[in-house]
Amino acid sequence: MKTALKIKISLYFLCLIMLSTCSLMAQEAACDCSKDLEFLVNVLKQSPAYKVDYGENTSEFDKATEVLLAKAESTTSLFDCYVLLAKAVSLLNDGHNSLYGIQQEVAEELTEAEKITAYQETDFYAMYPHFDAVLELQQRLKTVPESAVEGVYSAGSKLKVGVVRRKDEEGYEMRILESQLPLWSAGEQLGILLPESQGKFIAVMGNYQTKTPMMIRTGLNNGTFFSLSLKKHVDQKDFWLPRTTEENYQYEDLDSEVSYIKVGSFSGFNPTLSRAEAFYETLKNKQLGDHLIVDLRNNYGGGDRNSKLLYKILKRYAKRYHLYILINQNTASNAEQFALKMRALDNVMVLGDYSKGILTYELEGKSHKLPSGYFKLSLSSKAHKKYLPYEGIGVTPDVFLEYSADWIEQTRAYMEN
Repeated sequence: MKTALKIKISLYFLCLIMLSTCSLMAQEAACDCSKDLEFLVNVLKQSPAYKVDYGENTSEFDKATEVLLAKAESTTSLFDCYVLLAKAVSLLNDGHNSLYGIQQEVAEELTEAEKITAYQETDFYAMYPHFDAVLELQQRLKTVPESAVEGVYSAGSKLKVGVVRRKDEEGYEMRILESQLPLWSAGEQLGILLPESQGKFIAVMGNYQTKTPMMIRTGLNNGTFFSLSLKKHVDQKDFWLPRTTEENYQYEDLDSEVSYIKVGSFSGFNPTLSRAEAFYETLKNKQLGDHLIVDLRNNYGGGDRNSKLLYKILKRYAKRYHLYILINQNTASNAEQFALKMRALDNVMVLGDYSKGILTYELEGKSHKLPSGYFKLSLSSKAHKKYLPYEGIGVTPDVFLEYSADWIEQTRAYMEN
């Protein structure tokens, strides 16, 4: 009996130890990163980009992933694991590949106080590292040169972020200096920035509204991270953006000789597709000017089912008149392909800045849930190899426009000259 009682007592304390260990792991928001990374690497090897980038010579990829696997452990923190996973994804030159956190809550739900309180108990809420000396960092960053990547950036009026160079690794950290957002607070690390070519970065970070981990490819110019809505000067006018963002399709006669159309999306799904079709029909009946500006700024792409309709109309127009295509660093995917097709015609010029550089591959919508249950990987399914020279770089405009003045007015000045 005494032996049985001792066994029961031992089991009881063992359970307590196990429970406290699990609780500690939950507070630290850890996962078995080695399993996640091994799974992810195997899936990446099945992707079109892996075959294009590495072909028969896979040793470079294997060496890079071995370095990452050596850092992954069975109890790696969620943030550190997510960074390792994102670095593995970035080994392939395919901007359509991405890694997200799996989360049920959406931004609309997290406006309610009780939902926020419940969410604060989750692992995604607690996964981001903390840092000290917020005020000291803010003061130091005010002294860095205006042209430096480092500095103090704002996302509207509710979030102020310090971008600082990482000490021992390549890239930059994004640290929150001030926050009026419900889920973020000063002293948290928003994420990191991994540098790519042409002044572009991969942001590995938490969503502003939900804290869901995500990867975003973004350009940087004139003190602005375009896809992150982060800029050094809040009152700075964003001439690189289209004049209005509410409507995808707009037409305007700027004067008797110059017409303007804005095409904000090439989505192949309704209701956007039906609106595009109706808009393109109206163009057939309009008396367009001798010069036509086609604004593709912030057009994130879509499919040929939409863009081919416009291409047919503009191809006929370009035989007699002059076309000017506006692109920026948020012009992406099918919109980049469209800009290249148009530039191949006579009487067509492309103006603006480099496009986003994600136009070689198609995203089918297939995703893979990683073993930990925290993350999912979305991979592209098809390669258009003729666009490979532009992947990760973007379409280079014929004329670069200045960020200090209205891009449409600069385009009109170019017409006159």
